Amino acid sequence: MNIYLFDFDNTIVELPYKETIQYLDQKESLDPKLNFKLIQKTREDYLRTMDYDPDGLFLILSNRIIEVKDSLVKLLKELGYNFEDYYLIEGDDRNKGNRVRKILDKYNSCKSIKFWEDKDKHINSVTEAMKDYPEVELEIIKTDLTK
Repeated sequence: MNIYLFDFDNTIVELPYKETIQYLDQKESLDPKLNFKLIQKTREDYLRTMDYDPDGLFLILSNRIIEVKDSLVKLLKELGYNFEDYYLIEGDDRNKGNRVRKILDKYNSCKSIKFWEDKDKHINSVTEAMKDYPEVELEIIKTDLTK
């Protein structure tokens, strides 16, 4: 089994506002009327990967809090995305590497993870967590908004 992890903010969409934890933790920050701009490279990767591996597991790995999940799911559906599950912040743990461990403990037949992310700190935490799973191949696709 292959797992495909997608960050949301500045990976699937370019945020139409300044990124602050306080605002990102609000449902209003996911209002479709805010005119989120799709990042085309990520969109193309998502569609190509869905065609290539329809049996793969497509997940959101975002540092949005669980309380905004319904708003996030709704916005992603409007943008044409569909994910099997959403790994969001529960409690105070904002470390994406810890959530990747939970994913791999749940899906222990995973052979590879492909991870789309824009922030080095999250890439580093996932890379560090993957050291505990040497049998799982990791590929990181870093989103670059400057291109």
